[in-house]
Amino acid sequence: MKPDNERFITYYQGVKDKLLTYLMVRLKFDRELAEDLFMDIVIKAYENFNKFDIDKASFKTWIFKIAHNHLINYWRDSKTTVSLEGLEDEGVYPVSVESDQQSGRQSDSKNIQRVLSMMNKSEREIISMRYFQEMDYEEIASITGKKEGAIRTSLSRALDRFSELYKKLYS
Repeated sequence: MKPDNERFITYYQGVKDKLLTYLMVRLKFDRELAEDLFMDIVIKAYENFNKFDIDKASFKTWIFKIAHNHLINYWRDSKTTVSLEGLEDEGVYPVSVESDQQSGRQSDSKNIQRVLSMMNKSEREIISMRYFQEMDYEEIASITGKKEGAIRTSLSRALDRFSELYKKLYS
């Protein structure tokens, strides 16, 4: 194996779980689609690994930027004619609520997934990056191309919306 291949694999091992989680959240927990896009992103990153510069960004920031752009392209090119937001307006949600017999933790997880699935893409993205991928504001700003102040404001608004939706559904 070439030294660059070994380096790629080492970096990849450190971010693969967080990258898949990021995709799951952004895609409203559609695991099959997330895994398909995940593989596309990993292949794209591998093929372009020679362009990665550790002095410009961490591998995590670099591959999440690829993922962010890949998602934008996927949504732009998607032939889907049904709006998920339109379905939500009608009371149809992509994530179902489990019965009351579930364990508390699993139920909480499903409740969080349901609330996140009701939020728009940008709200899910920023919450996912900050809390599921544990990125700092600088990393998020680099990936999204926005200023850190805008990221802080967007995150605050997204968390307020999350809290509002959660209370509305589960209080």
